[in-house]
Amino acid sequence: MKSKEIEKIFKTSYSKSEACSKMGFNINGNGFRKLEAIVKEFNIDISHFNRGSDKKRKYELITKKCPICSKEFSVGKNQPKEKQTCSYACSNSYFRSGINNPNWKVDSYRTTCFLYHEKKCVVCSEDKIVDVHHYDENKHNNNIENLIPLCPTHHAYWHSRYKNIVKDKVEKYRNSFILNIKKMK
Repeated sequence: MKSKEIEKIFKTSYSKSEACSKMGFNINGNGFRKLEAIVKEFNIDISHFNRGSDKKRKYELITKKCPICSKEFSVGKNQPKEKQTCSYACSNSYFRSGINNPNWKVDSYRTTCFLYHEKKCVVCSEDKIVDVHHYDENKHNNNIENLIPLCPTHHAYWHSRYKNIVKDKVEKYRNSFILNIKKMK
């Protein structure tokens, strides 16, 4: 091809992909490398390439900020399945954890407990399997002062004749927790 034909192809194209297809190259790494070589060889300006944003679009492009990583990304406004995050990784973090998870239970006493208490037994610091004990033994009272994280063993101690072994540590933890809450208010 002549240099004038090549320049015309580049001037009428809006992206590297379109230039590749007009030149007869495959739209892949090899085609893009050939295109870059031609751009270097003929010193062609490709600053007008805008990746097709001039094309007719069904949905207007808007810029959003990712709620996970704060990176800005473009998405079609009001399109069905409009993206909320910039990537699959951020999407997994956003939709599979916390309040956005479909299995999230706001009124669950376990959820409430672990929002305010560290997920470990107050007696032995076990952090792999942790139960939630209702201090006043009323399972409908889900106030944060009433919820105490205990491992299954120490929870069983509390509800048995061995309650006296763990009672002091549990009451000490609860009292210090209530004091900390009052200080925050």
